[in-house]
Amino acid sequence: MNCKKAEEMVLRSLDGRLDARARGLLEEHLAGCPTCRKAAAEYRSMLALLRPEREETPPARFWERLEPRLKEEQKIVPYVLWERWALRAIPAFAALVALAAGLFLFTPATRELSQSEALLIENTNPFSETRSLFEAKRPGEKSLMLIFASLDEKPQARR
Repeated sequence: MNCKKAEEMVLRSLDGRLDARARGLLEEHLAGCPTCRKAAAEYRSMLALLRPEREETPPARFWERLEPRLKEEQKIVPYVLWERWALRAIPAFAALVALAAGLFLFTPATRELSQSEALLIENTNPFSETRSLFEAKRPGEKSLMLIFASLDEKPQARR
């Protein structure tokens, strides 16, 4: 048997998973190989350190003191969940505010259309009113219509 196989068998023997025949082969190899004998002793000492010598028992009234604390933690849990959610929501809210501010700042301001722009958008003929003035038959009507048409216009700054 080689040393690698012997090491595997040592580990199985520590777990109690080794049959009698394999245990005999392992003892025979350990008797003739000092390296494997040393490795087996190290494994046994590590296992002894890992296994507790005695079972620990909790101090008196341990459970009586622990149960109220556990109940307090259960009351705090919803607050912790809310806090976690809020901490994740703050950056999202800040991003939304920044987006809204950007839209507000960079949206072009609306302005009043000039008379010519309004006529172009409405696709109307600007001379329709003027034509009716010139087609009037009586000179008095023409004068009155011109007077009222001039009052409808916005006053322009004098030069």
